[in-house]
Parts: sequence; structure tokens; C-alpha cells
Amino acid sequence: MSVIDGLDMKIIRALQRDARKPIVQIAKAVDANEATVRRRINKLLSSGIIERFTVVLDYHKLGRVIKAFIGLRVEPAKLKVIAEHLAKHPDTQVVYRTSGDTDIVTEVIFEKMEDLNTFLEEELNLDGILGTIVTIVIGPYKRCPWTGL
Repeated sequence: MSVIDGLDMKIIRALQRDARKPIVQIAKAVDANEATVRRRINKLLSSGIIERFTVVLDYHKLGRVIKAFIGLRVEPAKLKVIAEHLAKHPDTQVVYRTSGDTDIVTEVIFEKMEDLNTFLEEELNLDGILGTIVTIVIGPYKRCPWTGL
């Protein structure tokens, strides 16, 4: 299944809103029968379009209120090692290879500003990092629907 149609997108959107909703309710919401929706979901899973069902956390309710995007300028030979180092840190949400002014952008979420400062001083004290740009998030206008970030 490489091409998805309108019904698949309706099913995906319904699952993004609440993947725990019973298939019979999703079928009613997307105006299809239950067997069709079940078959479509299984195809979306087997094709890898849907990778997994997961939990979206409200980080503020967990006391994690400091979110920042950190752009890194990195020596090309050290790029992979630095990206792997960042990816292992439990407070790192995403690590992206980028183009432009930075080579890597990572998103981190911390409980307090001191934790961010410690991360910057200790975790980013690596050979090959040429510079950083830290952007603290004030608040969202829109969040990524499947992660809540």
C-alpha cells in the first residue's frame, strides 16, 4: 500500500485524535463499515504508514516546562557521533540533520532552567561542536498532532 486515499486519511486523523477509540466508532465517524476500517488500519500498519500507536504526554503536567530548540554547527567528520550522543540523552525529544546555519537541530524538554544550563555546559561540551544557537519556546501556536510537542 503505497498510495493512500481519502478514507485512509479520515481513518488516520481519527486515530490521531484517539487511537483507543473502538473501531466501530471510528467506522461510524468516517462513514465506512467496521470490516473496511479494520482492514484499512491493518494495511496502514503492515505498509509502515502507521508505525505504532503511542501516548502523547502533557509535559507541563509532568513538571517539564522548559522546552528549547538547540541548533549546532558541527565539524562534518563529527556529525554522526554528536547526533548519536544527543539522541541517547533522556531529555532529548528529537534530533534532526539540517541545512543552513546549523547542521543539527535538537529539541529538549527540562523541568527547570538549571537543567537546560547543565545540558548546555556538560552534554554539549564535545569535540567537533563549533557553535550553538539556543531558542527557548515561549508557547505553541500549533503542536505536532502525533507527539503533542
